[in-house]
Amino acid sequence: MCARGAQVFSWQQLFDEFNINGPAPEGGLTRFNVAPSRQSKHGAEWTRLPVVTADGQNQRAVRGMIWPLIPDWCHGQLPAFSTANCRSEPDEAFSKTMQKKPAFREAWQKQRRCLIPFSWFYEWDQRSQPKKPWKVALKDRPIMAMAGLWDVTKPSSDATWLSCTIVTTSPNHTLQAIGHHRSPVILAQNNWRTWLEGAPDQAERLLQPPDDAVLDTQPVTTKINNPGFNEDIRTHDS
Repeated sequence: MCARGAQVFSWQQLFDEFNINGPAPEGGLTRFNVAPSRQSKHGAEWTRLPVVTADGQNQRAVRGMIWPLIPDWCHGQLPAFSTANCRSEPDEAFSKTMQKKPAFREAWQKQRRCLIPFSWFYEWDQRSQPKKPWKVALKDRPIMAMAGLWDVTKPSSDATWLSCTIVTTSPNHTLQAIGHHRSPVILAQNNWRTWLEGAPDQAERLLQPPDDAVLDTQPVTTKINNPGFNEDIRTHDS
């Protein structure tokens, strides 16, 4: 699965990378440990991500969305089960898989597909005790585009929320080597338009593990295990 990552980029970088029309806002994001929304004793702690969607023919927009996806029947509450990731199956058509997943089915059927940008993500070696965290990044691009689905929910009669999930698939050899069994679908730039605007069968064919040659893995500090830790991991020993 992919349930933790970093977003360290300016809005200008994001707009340039994804060819977003219009002026970029000032500033940017510096979040070294982004986790999905979670329930605490004080209530839900919401995480919002910048998400790239299609906005007309060959146009794109950045929209703020809650992570994870909140099915409409949850009425603005976090679901009791994880919806941070939407699992694809290697031996089954994604459209068939979605028929069995009511939390994500409507988003897929309505072709609500998106790109979810991260600077890198974290995975934990399931073979070690305690589990060792690894940073996984692209070798040649500062921002990766994960395949996502988004949906609309109305927590009340006068409010509308957008929320999203990351689509996952089988791991490549690089992720298997660090002891992980799933991978986010990381889309190459030449496939972004197909995922956002293509027919469902075209989008479905993109749900493949990333090429081993494009990923770089590095061990990082176990401090990242704490979702509240938000310091630059590059300044901490692993």
